[in-house]
Amino acid sequence: MTLTKLKKTEQILLAVVLTTLVLGIYSYFRFIPKNDAIGLAQRQTVKTESKLYSASIPNEPEQDVEEILAELDEQEQLLALTQEMSANIEQRLAPIGSQQLKVAISELARNSGVQIRTNETYHPPKKLNPKGKKSKKPKKSKAKVETDIILPSSYSWVERMSAKTLFHRPMQRIILNGDFHAIHRFILGLERLPWQVTVVQMSIETMPSAPVMGYAQKLRSELILAL
Repeated sequence: MTLTKLKKTEQILLAVVLTTLVLGIYSYFRFIPKNDAIGLAQRQTVKTESKLYSASIPNEPEQDVEEILAELDEQEQLLALTQEMSANIEQRLAPIGSQQLKVAISELARNSGVQIRTNETYHPPKKLNPKGKKSKKPKKSKAKVETDIILPSSYSWVERMSAKTLFHRPMQRIILNGDFHAIHRFILGLERLPWQVTVVQMSIETMPSAPVMGYAQKLRSELILAL
């Protein structure tokens, strides 16, 4: 059957059907995907515009670049000076466990006229919590724990120079007997030793026995020394 043999109304109906099929195929394979892409682009444009409207320009720094660079140079100079001072101090520190320093302290005591009754390594006691119980040890974690901490000034120097702190130094506990002048000579003599020795804690009291007529009162002093 050819188109010429169809009635005019049938030809018109067939043309309408074919046109509808062509438009449907075009819409499915071409128009709809393009329309979705256009919609996505429009939504992204709206989001970008909203971000631009909400964005704020940072304030211009009050200091100019030259002032900032000058302050940076000053801080670098202070850091270099601090490192130099630290190196000079470290040169005066005795090696950990130095027996020569302990011998020098004993000789100083003998030359100063004091008698050393106790000379032992000192370990600062662990701090207690308000209830009087030792604080629980923190659980060990896999991550490396920083040990060189700096304790605030509210702590004593014994605690601030204890183990696992930045200023850690070995400590020695010395109990000695002597009169005031002898103990005074001993303490002043510590500053003249070849290595740095710091008195971080000191207590002094009179001996229970009365002094012999014509002799100075004997004193008992306990010193905690950072070597």
